Amino acid sequence: MKVDQYHIPVLLNEATQALISDPSGFYVDVTFGGGGHSRAILDQIDNGKLLAFDQDADASVNHITDDRSFIG
Repeated sequence: MKVDQYHIPVLLNEATQALISDPSGFYVDVTFGGGGHSRAILDQIDNGKLLAFDQDADASVNHITDDRSFIG
């Protein structure tokens, strides 16, 4: 399943604006899904880190390759 067909993030800007307090911080996305929120977090951090995972195995097709992230 393609990323754009997996899930459309809801309140994406509001969620990431409220979440990102330090561009060098450590962030966790526990509902990775299509990766929309994770991508938005990575867009807003500099040398911070992101840990993202999802219980649905089909979310793994939306893997993000970025040195600042671990997608499990």
